[in-house]
Amino acid sequence: MATLLEKRERGELDAEALALTGAVLAANPDVGTCWNLRRCALPPDPADWVPGELAFVVGCLGVNPKSYGAWHHRGWVLRRAPTPPPAPAERALCDRLLAADPRNFHAWEHRRTLAAEEDPEAELAFAGTLLSRDFSNFSAWHHRSRLLAPTRTPTSPGGRGGALPPHRLQTELELVQNAVFTDPNDQSAWVYLRCILSRASPPPRILCLYVNREDATLAVTFSRPVVVGAGSSALRATVGGSALEGAWRSGEGRPRPSHTWLCDLPPDLAPPRARPRLCFRVTWEPDPAHREVTLLPDENEAWWQEPIRAGELFWPEVGVAEASVLEAQVETCRQLLELEPRSRGCLLTLVLLLSALDPLGHEDETRRCLRDLREADPLRSGFVGDVASRAEAAVGVLRMGAGPDGAVRLRLPRKALTSLPLLEHMVLVTHLDLAGNDLGGLPPALGGLRRLQVLDVSRNKVTTLRGLPPLPRLEELHLDGNPISHASALAPLAACPRLAHLRLAEAPLAAIPEAATHLAQLLPGVDITLA
Repeated sequence: MATLLEKRERGELDAEALALTGAVLAANPDVGTCWNLRRCALPPDPADWVPGELAFVVGCLGVNPKSYGAWHHRGWVLRRAPTPPPAPAERALCDRLLAADPRNFHAWEHRRTLAAEEDPEAELAFAGTLLSRDFSNFSAWHHRSRLLAPTRTPTSPGGRGGALPPHRLQTELELVQNAVFTDPNDQSAWVYLRCILSRASPPPRILCLYVNREDATLAVTFSRPVVVGAGSSALRATVGGSALEGAWRSGEGRPRPSHTWLCDLPPDLAPPRARPRLCFRVTWEPDPAHREVTLLPDENEAWWQEPIRAGELFWPEVGVAEASVLEAQVETCRQLLELEPRSRGCLLTLVLLLSALDPLGHEDETRRCLRDLREADPLRSGFVGDVASRAEAAVGVLRMGAGPDGAVRLRLPRKALTSLPLLEHMVLVTHLDLAGNDLGGLPPALGGLRRLQVLDVSRNKVTTLRGLPPLPRLEELHLDGNPISHASALAPLAACPRLAHLRLAEAPLAAIPEAATHLAQLLPGVDITLA
């Protein structure tokens, strides 16, 4: 190796250097420097060395079949070959390596490159052959999913784009059923089942427009977090036919993808005494439709909201339009759980299917499955807790509604929530009850709840409110029983202009003698209860 490095210093990349790199790489094909020098030392005409280099790489792969350097060099050589080598010979190399190690992802990726120019049905048959030998071959399942991806129909706005054709879906479902009944505890087939029942994530769309005359703010909420830059042409708003020139800012108070984006209204649109009729029209470039909301002279606030799609709350990627297909999979899962009640993949898949079909109708069964899943998979209790939190939030969102006084109340107390998802569907909530859960903090996305007046987070695990954006309508906050021990942890509340009542009973901070003084300085004018 020292001799080779000396030749590199002298610029002597000749036949001797080529031989030296060959000697080193034949013993250790992971020396990247040698591969680089070898490529520089090869003659100018590829026809003189392509066959020999391909054979040399095969020898190196015999030493280490997963050598990154060897596979990279093989791809480099193939791209420079005057005529591509016979595809059967390349597939034979992949077959030999996969026979030795079915999880050799280099060989799988090389085979997928070859399959791009071949009949995909032959490759599906090849993957099926490997799966018939071992249903636990996750690489074969992955190869199969990659082969099926191009056959999916294009995504269409509001449609079921990305779903498999019915005849192909039925074939794949039968294959999965054979696999899961053979080994219900193997995760490979369950992951593949969820994959073929899914589509690409639906594109972001506008869910809600909210405008408030007193706050002089227009809020636009999306189905997925998006980025809207200053002066972005993707999100445009007009009022009375004239463009709204204000800059968009994230509802989370930080420059990152957000569900809610805010635009301040210019003073001339909402003067202190005049109350003009304001008609807002918002367009989002990826979506050809536009959304409108009108603020009448006798109104302080107005909104437009898309009707909630129950099936998308929990599993928005589900791409099967026929409910009968999902119902058949539900029955399969139920039958399998009678035989294997602790099958983790089966329990999780059943939860997804039930929530996609009817979250309210299957509420109790979903909770039972999640409870069993938590017991069957204690190492992933955090993941299961977040899944359960989404299920509970989905049920709560579907049940919430406006009362006679116009208030929208959402009650989620004592649901063992570990996270607070689906806030993009809670934009119009005025009273939010989260008491008695396991929340460790309040998410920045809470800033999208522009109408929130009363928030009860008592008896959770909140230690600080750091990162909480301003809540313009918040009047009452309950933090009783949370492990808050420093007044500085409540500093973000100083930016909530209407906060009038704060409860901190049974919090460690309440036991500190000077707590009342510190809080009075931090939050002047707020009625604070410490006992």
